[in-house]
Amino acid sequence: MARTLGDVLSKSLGQSVLVENRPGANGSLAASYVLSQPADGYTLFMAGVSNMAWNPHLYKSLSHQPARDFAGIAVIANTPFVTAVAPSLGVKTLPELIKMAKAEPNRLSYASAGIGNSTHLATELLKSRAGIQMQHVPISGAGGPNALTSVMAGDTPVITTVPVGVVPQVKAGKLIALAVTGDQRLQQLPDVPTFKELGIDMEVPGWYSLVTRTGVPAEVIERLNAEINKALDTAEMKERLNGQMLIGIKSKPADVQLMTKRDSAAWGPIIERLGIAQ
Repeated sequence: MARTLGDVLSKSLGQSVLVENRPGANGSLAASYVLSQPADGYTLFMAGVSNMAWNPHLYKSLSHQPARDFAGIAVIANTPFVTAVAPSLGVKTLPELIKMAKAEPNRLSYASAGIGNSTHLATELLKSRAGIQMQHVPISGAGGPNALTSVMAGDTPVITTVPVGVVPQVKAGKLIALAVTGDQRLQQLPDVPTFKELGIDMEVPGWYSLVTRTGVPAEVIERLNAEINKALDTAEMKERLNGQMLIGIKSKPADVQLMTKRDSAAWGPIIERLGIAQ
């Protein structure tokens, strides 16, 4: 998504937009790099909800405070989440999964892409909302793909994750999708009900944004915001977002901070209850 957006912005801004990967510590290394650069709007950070709202609760020694140190430019997109299970589990609906989990508390296990990852927190929210217990098994290495492999094999037969990797496996019969977040069913999984249809409140944020360090002139941020909103209407971005099953969002710079504060307040207590801060 960053590379496609970068290509589109290069054309509209008339200058190169380079995308540099700086993985590590759930995005904290990339964040620290951006904060070390001049406040001129030339160095941006593609930040997700975990980088902006969850990391301050997950990392006690975090060297920055996202809500204070970053200036929002634009929210770009949001992803729904889907709960899926291994066919070998023998359940085909969410009520069946809940019934099984209640009958044998903690017998079931669920996979995630790591402690504090959205796949971890989303399933913990499901456990809380449904009143069930399942054992958490974080799968290290390559994140989501390895976790999905574990689910398909039936080793950790439950997962709640983004749909882009799940949909092909559902169509191939290697996973069974039980429910999706959001107000509407997924176009790619029209037979899978939403959690709302099933009477379960599962609001899981999966948004991506562009931010820069505080102190960047307001007129620079406004220009970038306008160009990003315009980019979302291009065929290139629409194709990229659709291919990754993301929902494009046109926004104002202030929306990034509003969503950061909202999701920090909502999910901080969940992270504290889980005792997973490092």
